[in-house]
Amino acid sequence: MSVVTVVGRATAKPGRRDDLERLLRSVIVPTHAEEECLHYSIHQGDVDPDSFVAVEQWPSQEALERHLGTPHLKQLAELVDELLLEPLDLRTFVQLREGDSAKGEL
Repeated sequence: MSVVTVVGRATAKPGRRDDLERLLRSVIVPTHAEEECLHYSIHQGDVDPDSFVAVEQWPSQEALERHLGTPHLKQLAELVDELLLEPLDLRTFVQLREGDSAKGEL
């Protein structure tokens, strides 16, 4: 099965950027501690600092579902909506393979 990549986009309500950043940062270390986590990073917009993107990779859809069931992700889900300007945009992808270059791997 292919690695599952998740891209999540969140934009803070006016005046709530620091709260959203703090909440997003709070799940980084426990997510990195998950055995099946291949990659997990949070990025802040350079032009729009109220905008954040999470990029994560899991070895399977089942691994992603286990991650979503962890206490730290459940807590994030309970708290994040009140900080967002618009609904959280989560999308999943599988990588298209082409060529032999290791540059295509994360």
